Amino acid sequence: MILFSHTTGIHYTDEIVEWAVLRKNRKGTEKIREGSLPVPPGFFQQADAPLFPTEVLAEIRRNFRGVVTVSLPSSQLLMRMLELPSTNPQELKSMVDLQMDQISPFPVDQLTVSYEVLHQSENHSRVLAVAAQRKTVDALGDLFKAQNVYIRSLDAEVLAWWSLLIAHGQVPCQGRVVLILEEHTEFSMIVVDDGVPVCFRSLELFHDFTDEAVMHEIVEEMRYTLLSLEAEYGRCSGCALEIWSESDFPEKLVDLLRQHCGGSINLHRLDSIPPVSEGLALRTAERRLHHAELVPREWIDLQRRKRLIQVGTIASITVLSIWLAVITITGAVFSFQQAAYNRVRKEAARYEGPARAAQAAREEMLSLERYADRSRSALECLREVTAALPDDVELASFTYKKGEAISLRGSSGRAEAVYDFFQNLGASKIFSGVKDQPVSTRMVKDRRVSTFSITAELPKDGKAVKP
Repeated sequence: MILFSHTTGIHYTDEIVEWAVLRKNRKGTEKIREGSLPVPPGFFQQADAPLFPTEVLAEIRRNFRGVVTVSLPSSQLLMRMLELPSTNPQELKSMVDLQMDQISPFPVDQLTVSYEVLHQSENHSRVLAVAAQRKTVDALGDLFKAQNVYIRSLDAEVLAWWSLLIAHGQVPCQGRVVLILEEHTEFSMIVVDDGVPVCFRSLELFHDFTDEAVMHEIVEEMRYTLLSLEAEYGRCSGCALEIWSESDFPEKLVDLLRQHCGGSINLHRLDSIPPVSEGLALRTAERRLHHAELVPREWIDLQRRKRLIQVGTIASITVLSIWLAVITITGAVFSFQQAAYNRVRKEAARYEGPARAAQAAREEMLSLERYADRSRSALECLREVTAALPDDVELASFTYKKGEAISLRGSSGRAEAVYDFFQNLGASKIFSGVKDQPVSTRMVKDRRVSTFSITAELPKDGKAVKP
């Protein structure tokens, strides 16, 4: 029986990287640790800046536990609200893929598409379709894997905010309400009717609220959104406005919004509810059917094959270059070796016997030293593997090759636990690295079982390579 499970949420903006770790057990979900670090100054202003400041991961990755979920800002996503008939999940996904293929500026094979059911009745489903460019997802995954962190879930930042507002009872359940969320580089709008979302929008970056032109642009965006919703969902008399912001809204902007919404306006501090990182971890911990998930299941294997091809190409070129150099040098010195051959042969005959005896003694001494060293023995490796093994992962085989590697096979009822095990082995000080990590999932007696195999390499010189 699984006593508890962990989830880690990672959220980043142009200013900070924040993370939170939750633990779920039979009593509920609790936060066990959280933190944040500033993004290096000017990181996102540099030309061709990466999607994520991975140097921050080196300081905080030891705190991550369980399934790692990373947020994607709304600016990186295509989101559409769809009204679909209620049917099984496979047919819903097919309908979502078809709709996104029609409205997306990119071919569907260049996207990773998911959806989340926001409201469902017997005959009708209100679905939020979400899509991200595949190259964006792959690039973000590569940045994390370079730091030995495996992303197991990608979620929309605005959905994490929505889950937090729901969890803390901050969404009115009557009438039409506009929720505005402003945090660093995100300015998002959620419109709800009787507590059910009818629109998710990511607006332009509005941070200079003292500029009158910016104020009017914000009001125009809200007016346009409400007009389009009236055509689809009907007109509402008055519309309440809930503003959640890190910065203070100017009174003039509040007055302009009041003139157009026709309802009450309430201002809230965004830091009065938990951070997005906690919302991400919470959504993963309480994952349910029809939960938006933007991680393609095959991208890990794809990236592994690419890395192997790159390494093989570089190794082949290196070996070929060395071989050509050796041939050239051999040809240059061959004449000198031929002239000295007879002299060396006579000298070798004199010292052949003593040299062989000395070499045999040296090999015997090295062999004794190697086998006397127990720091990388099979028992020590088994102890390290046992320490890294999660409670719900079972080993089926343990193969030890002295001075080379250990090979493991096993299974678990949860794929997340298997990847926890991989990360623990990757962080071990005994092993220099891990490779060949295939994971397959199948049904055994109505129970989902994930089987795996992994090879943990031992340092060739017998010394740890990790700090």
